Amino acid sequence: MEIRLARTRFDLFATGVLVGYAAIFTALVWAATLLLDGHDVALGMALVVLTVLWLLWSGLYVFTWTRMRRVDVPLELHASGVFARGQFGTLEVPWAAVRSATVERTWNGRRLRIRLVPPTSPEHAGIVNHVNDRMMKVVDKEGMRYSLRVLAIGEDELREAFTVRSGGRVRVG
Repeated sequence: MEIRLARTRFDLFATGVLVGYAAIFTALVWAATLLLDGHDVALGMALVVLTVLWLLWSGLYVFTWTRMRRVDVPLELHASGVFARGQFGTLEVPWAAVRSATVERTWNGRRLRIRLVPPTSPEHAGIVNHVNDRMMKVVDKEGMRYSLRVLAIGEDELREAFTVRSGGRVRVG
């Protein structure tokens, strides 16, 4: 079962974030103008620094957003396990290596977290890893995380898909 990227929601969310960044940096420009009024050199330097920071921060966000947007199907559930694609590579995880799957509430919405067995576990050897070692350490520690906001599947359908595809072994908590 392919779980596709909800492109429209993803794009709207990304646009909202960029507008939020613009609002924050605009407020910082106003604050710098009020605080440094009369100090022309300091004000000019502060405005240049804030502009460069805003461009770098927004550019990094857009770069990450476009890389993530290239992934049409970030998550697949097969009878053999979970196939995950992302901007950092792919992972093929057999069901035996999935410790748990939960939907968590976070400050920015609900998130699917798939935790794997510890690296010392014999089941961990079945994971086919096409990501760099640093990213794999993050996955081992934090799990695979997906915002439900950007996945084109409902929470109930996701729970059912995990139960059916894993043969009842993994239930989304």
